[in-house]
Amino acid sequence: MAAALDPPARRSLTRRLATLAALCALSACSGGAPAPPSSAAAPPPAAPPLLATPPSAPAQPAAAPAEPFAALRERILREWIADEPAFARSRGLHEQDGKVGDYSAAAIQGRLARLTRDRAALAAASAAALSPDDALDRALLLQQIDLCLFNGEDLEDWRRKPQFYGDLFGVNHYLDRAYAPLPDRARHLLAHEKAALAEVPHIRENLASPLPRPVIEVAAKIYRGYAEYLRGDVVKLLKGVGDAAFQADFEETNAALADAAQALADHLIQVELPKGDASHVLGEARYRKLLLAQEGLSIPLADFKKMGEEDLAANKAAYQALARTVKATRPKAQRLLAEATRVMEASRKFVVDKQLVSLPTDERAIVKETPPYMRWNSAFLEAPGPFEREGLEAFYYITMPDPSWPRREQEEYVMPKGTLLSTTVHEVYPGHFVQGLWEKRAPTTAQRLFGSYSFVEGWAHYIEQMMIEEGFGKEDPQNRLGQLADALLRNCRVVVSLGVHAEGMSLEQAERRFVDDCFQDRATAREQAVRGTFDPGYFAYTLGKVQILKLREEAKAALGPAFSLRRFHDALLAHGSPPVPLLRDRVLAELAAPAK
Repeated sequence: MAAALDPPARRSLTRRLATLAALCALSACSGGAPAPPSSAAAPPPAAPPLLATPPSAPAQPAAAPAEPFAALRERILREWIADEPAFARSRGLHEQDGKVGDYSAAAIQGRLARLTRDRAALAAASAAALSPDDALDRALLLQQIDLCLFNGEDLEDWRRKPQFYGDLFGVNHYLDRAYAPLPDRARHLLAHEKAALAEVPHIRENLASPLPRPVIEVAAKIYRGYAEYLRGDVVKLLKGVGDAAFQADFEETNAALADAAQALADHLIQVELPKGDASHVLGEARYRKLLLAQEGLSIPLADFKKMGEEDLAANKAAYQALARTVKATRPKAQRLLAEATRVMEASRKFVVDKQLVSLPTDERAIVKETPPYMRWNSAFLEAPGPFEREGLEAFYYITMPDPSWPRREQEEYVMPKGTLLSTTVHEVYPGHFVQGLWEKRAPTTAQRLFGSYSFVEGWAHYIEQMMIEEGFGKEDPQNRLGQLADALLRNCRVVVSLGVHAEGMSLEQAERRFVDDCFQDRATAREQAVRGTFDPGYFAYTLGKVQILKLREEAKAALGPAFSLRRFHDALLAHGSPPVPLLRDRVLAELAAPAK
């Protein structure tokens, strides 16, 4: 939770994606989840490579009678929520408030062993005997477990990535939203901090030197940021809450946790960094496993690279042609909130008027200036999780430039008009906010609880392009320029992720690709190259977008004149946010069924 502001080009993961990253903290063995069966309608044609799921590995014979699927699913979900209190809070489940996970090596290894057994039990359940929703839940649980086993066993995140333990210090969920009275949230926050202090010693016990150098550098910044957040914003937000005894207990505990975060940052820089190495590189075999575990995708790496390079080349040519005649301009800082509100309301009206996707409710997002303690990103959505109580507001936060900066820096911090439009449709209408409205209404707990990197960010990235293609913002070519600039950044993440982890690309070469092919400034290029060392799955933006576009073309071909964007988008969003290949057959079957 860095305190410093990012330049406008640095569009970090939304808080929703931070949630998904936390979800996968323990993950990942081999084997992709199989696609659920379609309904009784004629089966769709064979899936193209980017939408195909590999067959699941055969299950081992069960020594005892098989657990009924409904009971198995319920048990896995119950244990998952108990194991991951921070994840549960982020999704709006507060039964675990005040608790943290068990980070002892024995507990982590025990969970991985249990997930391995759960995976075998799920694989033994016949998808053909399940309803469509149960079959999708089975596939989704298999995919989530595979990702957890990959991260936990193949990558050993708990031994190799210090940021794995960030949830111990991340108390923002108690403060960011008024889901309960502040005194109640403060009481749970204090309980969390006390529990976290008991777990902190496990961090150094578990980490195995030498650690990857780029990961050490990033983790040290993260923990310095946690220390600043705890000492500053948390103290300010809870000042005067509770009686004198509570305040004394809180001040002592909070200071101890802040000191622990700072001590960890110091240890990483002083002890681990001198020993740091290049072990962040996955290699070809583990990169293939990453694609399989995170996305359920089994394709040759050459085909994956071709997908990224082709989309990059098309966007680069379009950007260069447009940039020759169009100059990006920026709103005045004092007009930024008003302009963001105007774009947000215009995008909502455009979606409704053009019938691009159904809005399940009349809930609205509210544009607000980012509070001081959340100013680590230039613009982002802060929306209730799918299990949060009704009536909580969603905020589209816009971070204003610091008035203490030199005037030129203030002006350059404000994102260009085209980028503001692209960001707004990505975050709100019809991006993450609309996706969240649908997610709340997914038919099962598993479909509301779990999501995938590629669907969450792929949807939001896809609609940036879709809205421009449908004519939103066509009165100003800057809007198309902003959309292309964002697309190029995501394109470079694909080729750099693959290059760094499977093709021997150096960080300097990765940085050059962001500068030369994607027109990023050097600071952003360096940041993005380093991000690829610890977030190799950041190809998910482009992958998800391309998968949705391919599925849309399949749906058009199948439906002919009966195709509409609204029907397609509604079918796509109706089951949460699994990897697109898991949804393909279901979406095509539902579109082919007679309209109700």
